[in-house]
Amino acid sequence: MKMFELPVFRGILAVAIMSLGLLFVNGRMTQAQTPKKSAVEKVPSKADEPDSRIADRAAIRKMMDGFTAAFQKGDAAAAAAYLTAGAELTPEGATSVRGRENIQTTFASHFAKSERPQMSLDVQSLDFPSRDTAIEEGVITTTTTGPDGDSTKNQYQILYVREDGEWYLAAIHEQAIEKPELEDLAWLIGTWSAKRPEAEIQTTYEWFGNKTFILARFTAREKNVTVTGMQLIGTDPSTNELRTWTFEVDGGFGEGTCVRDGKQWIFETQTTLTDSRIMLASNILARIDQNSFTWQPVNLNVDGEEIGNLPPVKVVRVETKK
Repeated sequence: MKMFELPVFRGILAVAIMSLGLLFVNGRMTQAQTPKKSAVEKVPSKADEPDSRIADRAAIRKMMDGFTAAFQKGDAAAAAAYLTAGAELTPEGATSVRGRENIQTTFASHFAKSERPQMSLDVQSLDFPSRDTAIEEGVITTTTTGPDGDSTKNQYQILYVREDGEWYLAAIHEQAIEKPELEDLAWLIGTWSAKRPEAEIQTTYEWFGNKTFILARFTAREKNVTVTGMQLIGTDPSTNELRTWTFEVDGGFGEGTCVRDGKQWIFETQTTLTDSRIMLASNILARIDQNSFTWQPVNLNVDGEEIGNLPPVKVVRVETKK
């Protein structure tokens, strides 16, 4: 795989540092150099999958399109027809409902309270643990109309099962998207460092304003390449979600969102590189203890081209001299 060009390298650094990370690949980062193998792990292409799995993905999407259409028409019977006999539905904050007939009754009750229910799925992953099962995860948005109509967005997990050659919904589980508080990141205050041969990144976090933001200042060095910049982490008053804004001295900038998943933090970022290209990434921060964590950028994409995943890097707190 080719080495990253300088704007991409700097942009990835900005994304990585954006929330405490480190990304360094092997060799010098210059636009003119000869491509070498990098530390990036290429994301498997869907085209590399067996034909049977490509067909399964298409069949599942077609089935879900039918289920979604029936749901949005308010047709409980048609929606329930896509379920297995023993299917389980667990709405966010509600008791689980088991069995196709019981779920159909639940759908009918829901549809009676709204004129035209709308549902959309933001699919984040679809994996096949066995030949006849698939697990999908993502974010589901449901919008209802009527006197008490509103819009809700939750994380979801769907279990698909193949029966008699056809894919069906076997389980649908929803849970609220956790909205962390800025105070939950207070443990970051201080100076952090991550090192690799011939490369180092150092980031200092401090409170800004009346503890309304966390301000990070970062410096990354890799041979003759140095990147400096700053980042703000704060709460968006309109959504109550944590957001990030990052600025790099050469003109690159980015923004993103942050959600908490147990001991992990997921930073979704979009960065405008200095050559105007757009880079997307999901960044996983896994806290080890008060003085260390790992950082891993995954699903890197530059102007629609999949770059890949990077191995996790350990970041440690720098002890202050007394």
